[in-house]
Amino acid sequence: MLTALLSEAVLHYAIGSAEVMQEQVAHLIAQSELPNIIIQVVRNNWRPTGTGGAFVVATMEDRSEVAYMETIVRGLTTDNPADLTPISSALRELRARALPEDMSREVMKEALEKWT
Repeated sequence: MLTALLSEAVLHYAIGSAEVMQEQVAHLIAQSELPNIIIQVVRNNWRPTGTGGAFVVATMEDRSEVAYMETIVRGLTTDNPADLTPISSALRELRARALPEDMSREVMKEALEKWT
C-alpha cells in the first residue's frame, strides 16, 4: 500500500514542457485509481507544515518506522525516535489537511485541463 500526499502547488509548477506536465498529471490520475495507491492533494492554505522538503515514512513488518528525508545536500534515513516524533507530527497534520481521494482526483483532473 502506498499513500502519497502532494502539495496542490506541484500540479501547477511547470517542470519541462506542457506535454511533459500533461503526461505526469495523467499518470498521477491513473495511479490514483489503482486499489493499492492513495494519492491525496494537500492544499497549503498558507500553513507551512511539510514544506521542509520531501519525506517518506515506511512502516516495517514489525510495525517500527523508518523515515527518509530529502535535503539540499543529501537524503537522510533515520529510525531515531527523536527524529520520528516531529516527522510523524507533520505527517498527521498533512493527512488531516489532505483532500479525500475523490476530491483529490478532481483537483488533479482540473490541473490536467490546464496542461492540455
